[in-house]
Amino acid sequence: MHHPPDTLHARKRRKARAMIVSAAFQLFAEHGFDNVTVAAIAERAEVGRTTFFRYFGDKQQVLFADEEVEADRMCAHIGERAPRPLGDDLCTAVDLLRDADAATRPHTALSPAHSAVLARLLRESSDLRSRYLLTRQRRAARLAGALVEAGAAENVAVLAANTAMACELTAMRLADNPEAFPVRLDETYGLLRTIGGKTVS
Repeated sequence: MHHPPDTLHARKRRKARAMIVSAAFQLFAEHGFDNVTVAAIAERAEVGRTTFFRYFGDKQQVLFADEEVEADRMCAHIGERAPRPLGDDLCTAVDLLRDADAATRPHTALSPAHSAVLARLLRESSDLRSRYLLTRQRRAARLAGALVEAGAAENVAVLAANTAMACELTAMRLADNPEAFPVRLDETYGLLRTIGGKTVS
Protein backbone atom coordinates (compact mmCIF):
# COMPACT_ATOMS: atom_id res chain seq x y z
CA MET A 1 0.00 0.00 0.00
CA HIS A 2 1.65 3.28 -1.03
CA HIS A 3 1.04 6.78 0.33
CA PRO A 4 -1.83 8.83 -1.03
CA PRO A 5 -0.13 11.01 -3.63
CA ASP A 6 -0.49 14.24 -1.67
CA THR A 7 1.27 13.56 1.57
CA LEU A 8 3.52 16.35 2.79
CA HIS A 9 6.49 14.13 1.88
CA ALA A 10 5.26 13.74 -1.70
CA ARG A 11 4.70 17.48 -2.04
CA LYS A 12 8.21 18.21 -0.75
CA ARG A 13 9.69 15.72 -3.20
CA ARG A 14 7.75 17.25 -6.10
CA LYS A 15 8.87 20.71 -5.08
CA ALA A 16 12.55 19.69 -4.82
CA ARG A 17 12.39 17.99 -8.22
CA ALA A 18 10.70 21.03 -9.80
CA MET A 19 13.36 23.34 -8.29
CA ILE A 20 16.12 21.20 -9.80
CA VAL A 21 14.49 21.21 -13.25
CA SER A 22 13.91 24.95 -13.10
CA ALA A 23 17.48 25.69 -11.94
CA ALA A 24 18.95 23.44 -14.63
CA PHE A 25 16.99 25.08 -17.46
CA GLN A 26 17.96 28.58 -16.19
CA LEU A 27 21.63 27.62 -16.16
CA PHE A 28 21.48 25.86 -19.53
CA ALA A 29 19.83 28.96 -21.01
CA GLU A 30 22.57 31.19 -19.57
CA HIS A 31 25.66 29.07 -20.20
CA GLY A 32 24.82 26.31 -22.68
CA PHE A 33 24.59 22.64 -21.74
CA ASP A 34 28.25 21.66 -21.67
CA ASN A 35 29.36 24.46 -19.35
CA VAL A 36 26.92 23.62 -16.56
CA THR A 37 27.86 21.12 -13.85
CA VAL A 38 25.60 19.07 -11.60
CA ALA A 39 27.16 20.94 -8.66
CA ALA A 40 26.09 24.28 -10.18
CA ILE A 41 22.53 23.01 -10.72
CA ALA A 42 22.32 21.74 -7.13
CA GLU A 43 23.65 25.04 -5.81
CA ARG A 44 21.16 27.10 -7.85
CA ALA A 45 18.31 24.82 -6.72
CA GLU A 46 19.55 25.07 -3.11
CA VAL A 47 19.82 21.31 -2.69
CA GLY A 48 22.79 18.99 -2.13
CA ARG A 49 24.37 16.90 -4.89
CA THR A 50 22.97 13.81 -3.15
CA THR A 51 19.46 15.21 -3.52
CA PHE A 52 20.09 15.89 -7.20
CA PHE A 53 21.10 12.26 -7.77
CA ARG A 54 18.03 11.03 -5.89
CA TYR A 55 15.94 12.40 -8.77
CA PHE A 56 18.23 12.32 -11.80
CA GLY A 57 21.06 10.08 -12.97
CA ASP A 58 22.86 12.94 -14.75
CA LYS A 59 22.24 16.43 -16.11
CA GLN A 60 20.99 15.09 -19.46
CA GLN A 61 18.18 13.31 -17.66
CA VAL A 62 16.88 16.63 -16.30
CA LEU A 63 16.09 17.74 -19.86
CA PHE A 64 13.94 14.66 -20.39
CA ALA A 65 12.54 14.64 -16.87
CA ASP A 66 8.98 13.64 -17.73
CA GLU A 67 9.81 11.04 -20.35
CA GLU A 68 8.72 8.04 -18.24
CA VAL A 69 5.51 9.71 -17.07
CA GLU A 70 4.58 10.68 -20.64
CA ALA A 71 5.19 7.15 -21.92
CA ASP A 72 3.18 5.65 -19.03
CA ARG A 73 0.25 7.95 -19.77
CA MET A 74 0.35 7.27 -23.50
CA CYS A 75 0.42 3.50 -22.93
CA ALA A 76 -2.51 3.80 -20.49
CA HIS A 77 -4.44 5.84 -23.06
CA ILE A 78 -3.83 3.19 -25.72
CA GLY A 79 -4.96 0.45 -23.32
CA GLU A 80 -8.19 2.33 -22.55
CA ARG A 81 -9.09 3.60 -26.03
CA ALA A 82 -7.91 0.94 -28.48
CA PRO A 83 -10.70 -0.66 -30.52
CA ARG A 84 -10.27 -4.43 -29.98
CA PRO A 85 -8.64 -6.12 -31.72
CA LEU A 86 -6.50 -3.68 -33.66
CA GLY A 87 -5.21 -6.43 -35.93
CA ASP A 88 -3.40 -5.13 -39.00
CA ASP A 89 -5.13 -1.75 -39.25
CA LEU A 90 -2.16 0.59 -39.52
CA CYS A 91 -4.26 3.76 -39.94
CA THR A 92 -6.18 3.14 -36.73
CA ALA A 93 -2.96 2.34 -34.86
CA VAL A 94 -1.32 5.61 -36.01
CA ASP A 95 -4.48 7.60 -35.17
CA LEU A 96 -4.52 6.03 -31.72
CA LEU A 97 -0.91 7.09 -31.08
CA ARG A 98 -1.69 10.60 -32.27
CA ASP A 99 -4.67 10.77 -29.90
CA ALA A 100 -2.57 9.40 -27.03
CA ASP A 101 0.04 12.09 -27.66
CA ALA A 102 -2.59 14.85 -27.85
CA ALA A 103 -4.21 13.67 -24.61
CA THR A 104 -0.89 13.39 -22.77
CA ARG A 105 1.05 16.42 -23.99
CA PRO A 106 -0.89 19.15 -22.12
CA HIS A 107 -0.24 17.39 -18.80
CA THR A 108 3.45 16.67 -19.20
CA ALA A 109 4.78 19.07 -21.83
CA LEU A 110 7.61 21.42 -20.94
CA SER A 111 6.64 25.05 -20.58
CA PRO A 112 7.14 27.08 -23.79
CA ALA A 113 10.22 28.72 -22.24
CA HIS A 114 11.77 25.34 -21.35
CA SER A 115 10.84 23.93 -24.76
CA ALA A 116 12.65 26.81 -26.44
CA VAL A 117 15.76 26.13 -24.33
CA LEU A 118 15.64 22.42 -25.15
CA ALA A 119 15.23 23.13 -28.87
CA ARG A 120 18.28 25.42 -28.79
CA LEU A 121 20.37 22.90 -26.84
CA LEU A 122 19.46 20.13 -29.29
CA ARG A 123 20.63 22.33 -32.17
CA GLU A 124 23.93 23.03 -30.37
CA SER A 125 24.86 19.58 -29.06
CA SER A 126 25.17 16.35 -31.04
CA ASP A 127 25.51 14.42 -27.74
CA LEU A 128 22.14 15.72 -26.62
CA ARG A 129 20.58 14.94 -30.00
CA SER A 130 21.78 11.35 -29.62
CA ARG A 131 20.30 11.14 -26.14
CA TYR A 132 17.05 12.69 -27.35
CA LEU A 133 16.76 10.20 -30.21
CA LEU A 134 17.39 7.38 -27.74
CA THR A 135 14.48 8.60 -25.57
CA ARG A 136 12.30 8.68 -28.70
CA GLN A 137 13.30 5.14 -29.71
CA ARG A 138 12.63 3.83 -26.20
CA ARG A 139 9.23 5.49 -26.24
CA ALA A 140 8.45 4.00 -29.66
CA ALA A 141 9.34 0.53 -28.33
CA ARG A 142 7.02 1.00 -25.34
CA LEU A 143 4.18 2.30 -27.53
CA ALA A 144 4.60 -0.63 -29.92
CA GLY A 145 4.32 -2.94 -26.91
CA ALA A 146 1.10 -1.23 -25.81
CA LEU A 147 -0.35 -1.61 -29.32
CA VAL A 148 0.54 -5.32 -29.38
CA GLU A 149 -1.19 -5.70 -25.99
CA ALA A 150 -4.24 -4.05 -27.56
CA GLY A 151 -4.24 -6.75 -30.23
CA ALA A 152 -2.23 -5.14 -33.03
CA ALA A 153 -0.08 -7.32 -35.25
CA GLU A 154 3.58 -6.81 -34.30
CA ASN A 155 4.68 -5.43 -37.68
CA VAL A 156 1.78 -2.92 -37.60
CA ALA A 157 2.55 -1.93 -33.99
CA VAL A 158 6.25 -1.32 -34.67
CA LEU A 159 5.62 0.57 -37.91
CA ALA A 160 2.90 2.72 -36.29
CA ALA A 161 5.14 3.61 -33.32
CA ASN A 162 8.06 4.50 -35.60
CA THR A 163 5.76 6.49 -37.90
CA ALA A 164 4.52 8.54 -34.93
CA MET A 165 8.15 9.13 -33.92
CA ALA A 166 9.00 10.23 -37.49
CA CYS A 167 6.07 12.69 -37.44
CA GLU A 168 7.26 14.17 -34.14
CA LEU A 169 10.86 14.53 -35.33
CA THR A 170 9.67 16.07 -38.61
CA ALA A 171 7.48 18.61 -36.80
CA MET A 172 10.38 19.50 -34.48
CA ARG A 173 12.66 20.05 -37.43
CA LEU A 174 10.14 22.26 -39.25
CA ALA A 175 8.86 24.28 -36.28
CA ASP A 176 10.84 27.47 -35.80
CA ASN A 177 9.56 27.82 -32.22
CA PRO A 178 7.78 25.56 -29.68
CA GLU A 179 4.41 27.24 -30.26
CA ALA A 180 4.57 26.24 -33.95
CA PHE A 181 5.16 22.57 -33.08
CA PRO A 182 1.49 21.45 -32.77
CA VAL A 183 0.63 23.09 -36.10
CA ARG A 184 3.57 21.41 -37.83
CA LEU A 185 2.62 18.09 -36.22
CA ASP A 186 -0.92 18.37 -37.61
CA GLU A 187 0.49 19.19 -41.05
CA THR A 188 2.85 16.22 -40.87
CA TYR A 189 0.08 13.78 -39.98
CA GLY A 190 -2.02 15.35 -42.76
CA LEU A 191 0.79 14.67 -45.22
CA LEU A 192 0.85 11.01 -44.16
CA ARG A 193 -2.78 10.74 -45.25
CA THR A 194 -1.72 11.46 -48.83
CA ILE A 195 0.39 8.28 -49.07
CA GLY A 196 -2.50 6.08 -50.16
CA GLY A 197 -4.32 8.90 -51.89
CA LYS A 198 -3.39 7.94 -55.44
CA THR A 199 -5.20 4.59 -55.38
CA VAL A 200 -8.84 4.28 -56.38
CA SER A 201 -10.82 3.51 -53.25
